Amino acid sequence: LSITAGSRTGLIGINGVGKSTLMKILAGQEASDSGIVSTTEGGKRPVVLYVEQEPAMSSGSGEEWTVADALTESMVVGPSADTPEAKRTRAALLAVRSYWAASDDNDPSSLAVSLMTDTEGAWELETRLAQLASSLDVFSPSFRHKSISSLSGGQRKRVALASALAQDADILLLDEPTNHLDWEAIDWLADHLQEQGKQRSAQTTQSLLIVTHDRYFLERTCRDVLELDSTAVYRYKIDGSYDMYLRRRAERIVAQDAELARQAETLKREGAWDAKSPRARQAKSKSRSAAYQQLKESNALTMGERAVTRATAGGGADLWAAAKEAAGGSGGLERRLGGKVMELEGARIKVTKRPGLEDAPPSSNANNTILL
Repeated sequence: LSITAGSRTGLIGINGVGKSTLMKILAGQEASDSGIVSTTEGGKRPVVLYVEQEPAMSSGSGEEWTVADALTESMVVGPSADTPEAKRTRAALLAVRSYWAASDDNDPSSLAVSLMTDTEGAWELETRLAQLASSLDVFSPSFRHKSISSLSGGQRKRVALASALAQDADILLLDEPTNHLDWEAIDWLADHLQEQGKQRSAQTTQSLLIVTHDRYFLERTCRDVLELDSTAVYRYKIDGSYDMYLRRRAERIVAQDAELARQAETLKREGAWDAKSPRARQAKSKSRSAAYQQLKESNALTMGERAVTRATAGGGADLWAAAKEAAGGSGGLERRLGGKVMELEGARIKVTKRPGLEDAPPSSNANNTILL
């Protein structure tokens, strides 16, 4: 698995397969169980910026943040935090924080202004932060004084995105960036990432890796798809078409099925031979017997993975199973796999635990709609 300069890739897979863990490994927040993670190229360590599914609400020391604190907190993680580029950005963020604090008190002191002027890139960063935070509706002076813990999930995500998008990075990792966002914010984010990709293509080689379950957001922001399927990663060139991913995924599965069928014939033949114990005791035959056992174990593992792949074809089978269980097998449930449509008509659904509903935006009818 590699992230190339300038790539714009979506990382997809069923829940629990390890997408967030992989992102944390790439960000340097977690160590891999095995293998090698190389984060240098040509002697230079790239700056990696990571936006988690649930953004932090306090500093590492436990001090609770205000919105202004969160907006001006460095989001560079892992070993890349020690790079000269990351240190310059961190210094500029601290200068912006001081300047905002002075401005909010209606006293932009000469000290705060001098700090901004003396800190490389501070004014440019302040301009980007103000523009992005305003676009995401998290920049007014009264809002900047609020504590992060008092915000809704959608508001916290917008604060984290504004901060992340304003900071320079070689690799931008976004884990479920559309979680908690309303439709308007999702649309703005997709447009911004599209435009950013066009602008950066001529200036820099920033790479983008996004974990998302939103196929339409993926189509608008990514050129490639990485599918994490059990213990394997598959790369697909989609050129902005999720349907192309589905076709190429289906082609891969057909090819794997053909290979499994070939292995099944080999196992049948070798199994019959291995059952002949007199031959299996011969020295030359023991290596063949060992090879048979290895093929058998490999085939069993692959068959297990294929069962998961088949069960989640189209990405909605886990939801379907939950819906059937919730409805208690009552009538009115229908699934049409051909059109990737699942219908529930006249079904009785029981919502367990806390639904975790967010406040709907004024322009939305989401308060009268349940999205499964």
